[in-house]
Amino acid sequence: MSSLYQMRLNNDIRLSNMIHQNKEGVKSFSSVRVYAKIEPACMLMQKSGIRVYERMTKREILADGLLLLTALIWGCAFSVVKNALDSFPPGAIIAMRYLIAAAITGALFRKRLRGLTRGDVARGALVGLALFGAYIVQTIGLQYTTAGKNAFLTTIYVLLVPFGCALLFHQKLQKGNLIAAALMLVGIGLLSLDGQAGGLNVGDLLTLACGFLFAAHIIAVEQCQKETNPYALIVLQFAFCGLYAAVYSLTFERGMPMTFSLGSVGGLLYIAVFSTTIGMSLQNIGQSMAPASHAVILLSLESVFGVLFSCLLLGEKVTPQMGVGFAVIFAALLFSELAPKKDA
Repeated sequence: MSSLYQMRLNNDIRLSNMIHQNKEGVKSFSSVRVYAKIEPACMLMQKSGIRVYERMTKREILADGLLLLTALIWGCAFSVVKNALDSFPPGAIIAMRYLIAAAITGALFRKRLRGLTRGDVARGALVGLALFGAYIVQTIGLQYTTAGKNAFLTTIYVLLVPFGCALLFHQKLQKGNLIAAALMLVGIGLLSLDGQAGGLNVGDLLTLACGFLFAAHIIAVEQCQKETNPYALIVLQFAFCGLYAAVYSLTFERGMPMTFSLGSVGGLLYIAVFSTTIGMSLQNIGQSMAPASHAVILLSLESVFGVLFSCLLLGEKVTPQMGVGFAVIFAALLFSELAPKKDA
């Protein structure tokens, strides 16, 4: 052990002992990090050269786990959704998947639906409208642009959510969220962009609009959960999204062919049960325990998991550019989790 490390170790021990003797509120400490909840103790540690981090609570760890699992489920479903879209038009598949999901969650959370008010129903209709708009615009835009550009441009919501919360609800921006969001976009761009030249086309513009709608949905979920039970909001938004999609399909997709085969029905049930019922339920529950500006960082990993599983399941190779992308995204996650919380 070097003399410099021994000196730092002794200094840490003396400092933590002094805090225990003179301050209250210190839950635990070590030779490297001293955890404190009171400002005077934090200031004392900062003056001594020890960097202070906030300890994650069990609630925060659970929220992060649920949001990461949501991104994993959504990322796994890319190939399934693609196959299902070969058998059904976009509006029809959105309608069927969300009406099925509404029926399942309605049965599971039926006790939570008791005593619903008009306000609860209105909030469910609002969140469902943002959800339907995001999915239908994304699907239409995909018809006119590449899948890589579609995936990358959609993730603009990573940057839009913190600014939206700040502008609409006066939530303070955190520098850590902004820097992590920017790094996340760079990383996802390295994974998704195919390097083809060309400016923005109609599909790209629709995809950008989709990013705004996804940001609106995430913000709406966070705000509406303050007044409506999260489980009830899950059922309501699924039901309204399915109804909006059904109206759209009956209006604009009448006469389009639909193929009901074992594979197409199986794919539809998969995305209805896993991607929609389980995935979006986990998203809503996770968001009820985490701010939207933090949740959006973890949810954006959907694109990363999509690329990862395409390599594992479809045999696609990991290029050096993809490796750099994974490294940048990992750095963004570390920065988002460990950076001190300071107002921007």
